[in-house]
Amino acid sequence: MHTVSQLHARDSHIVFEQVGKTYPGAATPALTDVSFSIGRGERFGIIGRSGAGKSTLLRTINMLERPDEGHVRVDGVDIGTLDEKGLVALRRRIGMIFQHFNLMSAKTVFENVALPLRVAGVGRAETASRVNELLALVGLADKANAYPAMLSGGQKQRVGIARALVHRPEILLCDEATSALDPETTEQILALLRDINRQFALTIVLITHDMAVIDEACDRVLVLDHGHAMEHGPVWRVFSEPKADATIALLRPLRKRLQAQAHSPEIVDRVANG
Repeated sequence: MHTVSQLHARDSHIVFEQVGKTYPGAATPALTDVSFSIGRGERFGIIGRSGAGKSTLLRTINMLERPDEGHVRVDGVDIGTLDEKGLVALRRRIGMIFQHFNLMSAKTVFENVALPLRVAGVGRAETASRVNELLALVGLADKANAYPAMLSGGQKQRVGIARALVHRPEILLCDEATSALDPETTEQILALLRDINRQFALTIVLITHDMAVIDEACDRVLVLDHGHAMEHGPVWRVFSEPKADATIALLRPLRKRLQAQAHSPEIVDRVANG
């Protein structure tokens, strides 16, 4: 693992310094001494089994979860020191998409995407322009007046992505964003995220329990297990040279799936000994 001083050595967008978190009444910490950095414009994956601490770690980036120990820095600023006004400004720079979409069923697609802008007091004309632009970006220009119940799961997630982008964020957090979707739709959503990353140079932080998602979507990956950072690095290296038992266990289903499908022989070779 890198030391804290090394974390600042390159163009880091987000830095975690010895982050710890324990929930009241919990027998064990959710996070323990987690230190790593995420580069600007990077697609970074955090993977772990259920209960590993992934969601807790992700939510420290926008201070929806506040660490008990350590620091989280965004653009060099310790965001744990921000007051309420500072947190509001931070959260407008950070978009978030969710596993179960979190759409308002009584509002149209347009209204769901527009809601954060209206809360922020953005004018009607600018709101309409931005929402229509984003709906076109995610391929839903013809669904502006539809309601969530009329959409497929993939379409709902596209609405969620559009809504997450309305404030033109620098960082996009993806909280198990594809785990409720079928494999084909998952590939489409991950392709959309890659396109958004390229087009807007967003830093994307994605959590999942599925190594296939990491392979499709990420440049680097952190393996989290019982709140501990077990290893991290480029996806190809972690896949080809797994060091932690948790990593090997997470790779096993991907290896079996690829072997069964006779898909992507290069990756099969990489993980065959994992």
